Amino acid sequence: MNVPYDSQLRARPVPGHANPLRTGLIAGLVTGAVGLIPVLILQKARGVGVIPEMQLAASSVMGLAAYDGAPGFFIGTALHFLVSVIPAIIFALAVARLPFLNRMPWLAGPAFGFGVFLVMGLIILPHSRFAVPAGVTSMPPLAALLVHLFLFGLPIALIVHHLSRDEPVGG
Repeated sequence: MNVPYDSQLRARPVPGHANPLRTGLIAGLVTGAVGLIPVLILQKARGVGVIPEMQLAASSVMGLAAYDGAPGFFIGTALHFLVSVIPAIIFALAVARLPFLNRMPWLAGPAFGFGVFLVMGLIILPHSRFAVPAGVTSMPPLAALLVHLFLFGLPIALIVHHLSRDEPVGG
């Protein structure tokens, strides 16, 4: 493999040649962490605490048992990040194949977030064990849509855009 190098034999940045798996992993982890903050604030304002919010995510695989204690919190937190990382990797792989997506992250990101919102709401959640006990409420649909557009899709697209331009080959 021919890797461009400088006089000190270091890999040089080559635009458009970032590792999409690494880029997607970073975008998913950052978006999962940063995007969680406003979601938790919104849910707290609605009377839903941090632990029930994470248990809500865990209920998709555990059903109502997710609300029985700490395991639901930890599984829900892991699922939250998994559900951020997998779509971010998909987006980064799509950008590698369809570079025009990377030229318009302000449009591609919310469009991607809308697609993820539809897939989650129409395919994944209805076929999961997702359950909401009395006293815990899931986010209203409009708020969930806005979160997917601007706190999920957009940050993923912007991070992928930045990393796929600036990441060195082999890095």
